Amino acid sequence: MRIFRHAACGTGLGVVGDCPACGILVPVEDVEMLPGPGLDPEPADPVSRALARPRRLLQPIQTDPV
Repeated sequence: MRIFRHAACGTGLGVVGDCPACGILVPVEDVEMLPGPGLDPEPADPVSRALARPRRLLQPIQTDPV
């Protein structure tokens, strides 16, 4: 599971991508994705490891060197 929140204020997003605190529909580039409960903290593949770190959507992922 992953958690999505408004990067500007830290509020969790509503079901349609809105910010309840700011009252706006959050643009994709302002959405932050964080690992949620139950997400494997040490996945085997480099892409899953990169996605397990907090990051903004549309931001290129950086994988660990092989």
